[in-house]
Amino acid sequence: MRDDLMVTVLVTRAQHGDQQAWTTLVERYAPLVRSICHRYRLGGADTDDVAQTVWLRLVDQLDKIRSPAALAGWIATTTWRECAKFRRA
Repeated sequence: MRDDLMVTVLVTRAQHGDQQAWTTLVERYAPLVRSICHRYRLGGADTDDVAQTVWLRLVDQLDKIRSPAALAGWIATTTWRECAKFRRA
């Protein structure tokens, strides 16, 4: 299965309450979130806080995702913004 199709399926399933699809999305994109936090030189607990905020934002916005294939970009942008907020605080 093509990668963008797989993400679309996972997002659609997660939108309909499939916990396994949600877990798969988090596992798939957690390294991306961690790598961005690492670039901001955040420690373990701070990275965990930022990641939790990113996942909460995604849960809140999941039904509004128009292009599931672009999810990686959404997660990256959201993580950059949350890291920047964290550093300013």
